[in-house]
Amino acid sequence: MNSLFKQIVDRCLRSPEFSKVLTSFGIDPKRYWILMDLFAKLSQREEMQGQLGRQTAALRVSAGLFFIASIVGSAFMVALQIPMRAFILIYLSFTLFILLGILLSETANSLVNPVEGLALAHQPINGATYTGAKLSHLLLIVLYFVGGLNLAPSVAGVFLREAPWFYPILHFGVALSGGLLLALSCCGVFGWLMRIVPARRLKAATQFVQAVPFVLLMTRRAWLPAGRAALQSIQGPLQFVPRWALIAMAAGVIGTTVIVGLRSLSADYLIRVSTMVHSGSHRKTKIRASILGDLVRRFFGGQAGRAGFDYTRRMMMRDWQFRRQLLSIIPLFIFIGAGLVNAIVSESPSPFAAGFSPAHLLPHIIGMAMLAMCQFLQYGTDYKGIWLFLVVPDRALSRFAQGVHASLWLPFVVIPQLLMTGLFIWRWGIADAALFVIYSVATVSIYLAVGLRSVEGVPFGKQPNPGRAAGMQFGMFLTLLLAAVAVGIQWLIFRSHLVVEVLIPLIGVAGYLFTRHSINTFEVSIRHNLALESGASKLLYTEMEG
Repeated sequence: MNSLFKQIVDRCLRSPEFSKVLTSFGIDPKRYWILMDLFAKLSQREEMQGQLGRQTAALRVSAGLFFIASIVGSAFMVALQIPMRAFILIYLSFTLFILLGILLSETANSLVNPVEGLALAHQPINGATYTGAKLSHLLLIVLYFVGGLNLAPSVAGVFLREAPWFYPILHFGVALSGGLLLALSCCGVFGWLMRIVPARRLKAATQFVQAVPFVLLMTRRAWLPAGRAALQSIQGPLQFVPRWALIAMAAGVIGTTVIVGLRSLSADYLIRVSTMVHSGSHRKTKIRASILGDLVRRFFGGQAGRAGFDYTRRMMMRDWQFRRQLLSIIPLFIFIGAGLVNAIVSESPSPFAAGFSPAHLLPHIIGMAMLAMCQFLQYGTDYKGIWLFLVVPDRALSRFAQGVHASLWLPFVVIPQLLMTGLFIWRWGIADAALFVIYSVATVSIYLAVGLRSVEGVPFGKQPNPGRAAGMQFGMFLTLLLAAVAVGIQWLIFRSHLVVEVLIPLIGVAGYLFTRHSINTFEVSIRHNLALESGASKLLYTEMEG
């Protein structure tokens, strides 16, 4: 049945009538479908995994989770009989919020890092045809997520008092229209960026754009009052303008902006592909003395350990896929951490006080950030360059693994908490602050050891896989539950100084042993994946000889 439906849809899309629609937008239908078949084949062969819209299994899992959540939410709101306008507004806002982050990330990854476009730059393909085929997967994202989030509410909304009989069509139509308009707007935004920003700075600009909506959301208390005041100041003159005129003006401005942005993608896009993919600073790297590097070389595996430290540190700053994936969650942890520090400065009691202190959350927030960072550490843009590690001596891999661990432990676990020690001493005194910092470092070190075990192979040595990212959602939910339990246990432990003083050495020793075991497991994973890489290359030459 599913295969028959696909055949019918495919026959309709490849019909002469639809080809005329494509031609009206400047898209060559023949080359468009050649590119669509090429991208589908690459996705099927798992050579093109970095785009969520081309991974149907990942989309189904994510949409299924949202569908289950929407059933529970819509049933609850129908039981409360909330007003129909509020019901549809809640789901429309949530749908657009979820889609905004996903579509911005997917559009940036498709347009700004088009690695496969290098092989097509010499072909007679215009920019509209290539970008049309490249961005078609955004339509699947909109359909799956709009369906998962709004299918159940559109049916359940019929049972609201004010809902008409055609409410399901109204609800789903509004959500789908909003999703499609948002997708076009995201494409238009990046079209304007390509028109304004130089190609070599485009990657940095797009990552800034991806962070803007989240930053605005987290800082809404700062700019919302100013926005409301500005609206009130212009409300007087606007009251004499008809509402339909205002709506027409807003629609005209938005439509013109989106259309001009989309037309920017169809100019000389493929000509700029090489500059975008290989963009970077042309300044020579200055050799500077590194205190952390010398510390790692002395205590974390010698020169091979420092190589692992510097490799991981530099790739974290440069790799497109790592920065793109981390951008979706790290700002959240930064704002939460800043909020906790602000609470500690203003009103937080000591962790040993009778009441609950926000400081109890700090080690676990940092720990979950480390878990998330380790999940993304194994994926990178230049994963095909992993063969370089085949020439590394086997005896150096153990120390290299220690250096990778040090690149996470020193900058993200030890140094931030040492910097906050002065703040803790000022608020709680030397004894309470010292015990809490030592306990926190030991706890976060255990989180990092757990996360390091999830890194398969050399860091940045695998192609991003949205399917695995979709499966991580349940893991993150389970991690939140376990962290909540750990916070409760920690609060009970900190009721007594003596209990903490006894447990800190035990937790420290356990963390040290577990970290050593995790580093050994990480080293074995590196060896195993390099062996697979070596075997794959030998198999390739065997097939060519045959």
